Order: sequence, then C-alpha cells, then structure tokens
Amino acid sequence: MSRFVQVAWPCLRWGTFILFVSLLLSACTATREQEIEGDVNEFRSWVNAQTNKLEERTEEDWQRTKEDFKQRTEELDRKQERFSDKLRADYQQIKADFEAREKERDNLASNEAELTKWERNLLGQYANGTALSAANVEQAYQNFMSNVRARHKNWDQQGWEMASAVLEELNQRKEAFDELPDETEVRIKTLQMEFAALKESEEPNP
Repeated sequence: MSRFVQVAWPCLRWGTFILFVSLLLSACTATREQEIEGDVNEFRSWVNAQTNKLEERTEEDWQRTKEDFKQRTEELDRKQERFSDKLRADYQQIKADFEAREKERDNLASNEAELTKWERNLLGQYANGTALSAANVEQAYQNFMSNVRARHKNWDQQGWEMASAVLEELNQRKEAFDELPDETEVRIKTLQMEFAALKESEEPNP
C-alpha cells in the first residue's frame, strides 16, 4: 500500500497542479472577457450620452466629441480579436448608431446655417434676435412680408418651407413681448394671414 502511495502521490500532485493551472487560466480568461465587455458597455453609455439632445450641442463641442469617438474606437478596434461574436456585433452596432446620429447632427448644422441665411434675406436687420424689441417687432413683420412679396415667385416647395420656418422663428421671438398694443397685434395678424394666403395660392394642387 505504501508503495502504491509512493508511486501515485507524484501523479496526484501533478494532476492537482494541472487542475489548479486550468482553473487559474479559466478565471483569468473570464476576468479578461468581463473587462472587455465592461469597456464596450462603457462605450455604449458614452455614445448614448453624447448623442442625446443633438440640437443643443455647439459645433465646437461636437467636434471634440467626434475626436473622442475616433480615439475610443481606435482603442477598442485593437481589442476586437478578443471579442466574442455577440460582443463584436454589439460593438459594430454601437458604432453604426453613433455614425447615424453624426449624420443627423451634420444635417441639423446644415439646416441651421440655411435658416440663418434665409433669416438675413427676409428679416434684414431683425435677423439677429437681440435686435428685436417690442418697439420694432411690427417692423420686423413688415420687412418679412415685403421681402416675401418681392421674392416668392422664384421659390419652389423648399423655398416656401424655409420662409415658413423664418416666420415661425419670428413668431416665437414675438412671444417674449407680453404686452403689445392691440392695434400692433392686429396689424401683425394681418401680415401673418397674408403670408398664409400667399403660400396657399402658390402651392401646387394635389
């Protein structure tokens, strides 16, 4: 019996060592997978936070976000060989989501620049909201309609949409003035109705 123990003991010790090493490697592998999954989840949270309320982001702030996105994806791309198939698919979807929101943000910036141009063309000196006051808001509407009458013959559907957006912006700015004289309100309403009638008359029949 003692001879058997002498022969078997080294084997048992070696087997225990192999088992220990296997368990250690498995634990290390599981830990690495958890760390990588944590990196991807953190990236997802960052993307969600950065793409929320895009219309409130300044151009400078958004450019910093795009640079940060590039750095983060470069780092995660280097780890992709250690991703599981599911994690790799999740990561690619997160990147695609950001890129879709990036296009949306670029479109917002383009539309905002176009609207600013139309405001200058139709409102003149009142295009800058800080120049508008209760004393001159009626004049701003008069400027708007004067330019609409002079230019609308050259507009297509998009042109009318832009002019409508300018008027809507002007209407919103007007709401900041609580106590306008009744006669001023009536004259402004008349100009608003003139625009609506002119737009309707120029729109193609369905």
